Amino acid sequence: MQSGPDIGWYIQRFINELMPYAVAAIGITLISVTPLGRAAVSWLKGHVNRGRAAQLAAELEQVRIELGEVQERLDFTERQLLNSANPAAPQPTKHRIQADTPSRLRTPV
Repeated sequence: MQSGPDIGWYIQRFINELMPYAVAAIGITLISVTPLGRAAVSWLKGHVNRGRAAQLAAELEQVRIELGEVQERLDFTERQLLNSANPAAPQPTKHRIQADTPSRLRTPV
């Protein structure tokens, strides 16, 4: 009299149901040690290339400097227009962001 399935049935079920997961885990582990796999893992973790971040920060600072120069030109043009229209009018005060103000956004190095 047999009370249930024999041990072979359990082994066969283990192999049939868990083997695909074991193969996938081994495959992912082997792929993750290759350069492409390490790049994918880094991308999945959300790491940013620090060199690229530093380059973007430098470009942002350059854009801020150029924006400051454009704002100075606009202020000059506004003053010239005001002076030509009404020479007795008071000069406008500077209310724009200066290019030499320190950047509020700093990237970690």
